[in-house]
Amino acid sequence: MSGPAARPGDPRHPADVAIVGAGAAGCEAAIRLARAGRSVLLVTTSLDTVFAAETERVPYAAPEGTLLAEVIGRLTPTADGTVSAWDLHAAAKARLEAEPGLHLLQASVDALVPPTEDGPTPGPWTLVTWEGVEHRAAVVGLCVGTFLRARWTSGDATEVAGRPGEMAYDELADDLAAHGVPFVRDAVEGGGADRPAWRVTFDRFAPEACDGPALVGLRSAYAAGRCVHGASSYEAAARDGARLADAVVAATS
Repeated sequence: MSGPAARPGDPRHPADVAIVGAGAAGCEAAIRLARAGRSVLLVTTSLDTVFAAETERVPYAAPEGTLLAEVIGRLTPTADGTVSAWDLHAAAKARLEAEPGLHLLQASVDALVPPTEDGPTPGPWTLVTWEGVEHRAAVVGLCVGTFLRARWTSGDATEVAGRPGEMAYDELADDLAAHGVPFVRDAVEGGGADRPAWRVTFDRFAPEACDGPALVGLRSAYAAGRCVHGASSYEAAARDGARLADAVVAATS
């Protein structure tokens, strides 16, 4: 699948795979695909929140053989068996940036234009961004977490965001719906005790939208993480991202 023309991050050349969303699932999928020889574009709305968590501490646990296990193993847990979410973010981002064939891009994807060619090897997907630059990839993986039509609420404040200050993917959700992808509404909550309580309501893919990690009815399109399963742990997200990567490798080998 890879070739000399595949240059992730260069909009003039299609990548082998574009992963939209750089949470635990998206990062896991991206680095596994890069290590399998694919050129990978990992797109996130904010480079400052790559591999981010909603909480300040993350349990010191990870599935063997995952990026999570690799980076969390470099950190020292405290007595409660957790590590700093910020330290985990920094370690994961540094590891991703050092991976050959993987490019981290800060952009907001508003729409996906599917391949139009017939036959066994259709042309690439086009990722249309809010910034106005289009990128292309043979395969698209959606790991957009709680950001599809997300509304973040804390007290009397409501933001069009999946996290404070991070804009929701309203346009992307509308575009996917126009492609016939069904959704269900979901929510996650956090805070409490000595921290403000918050709640995010968001769209995730309906059960019938997915066949394993593959999106039904959209050729060469996949999904993983909270946008598929709802609330989940870092460990579960890492496993799901790995399944997406393995499915893409199997389909494109």
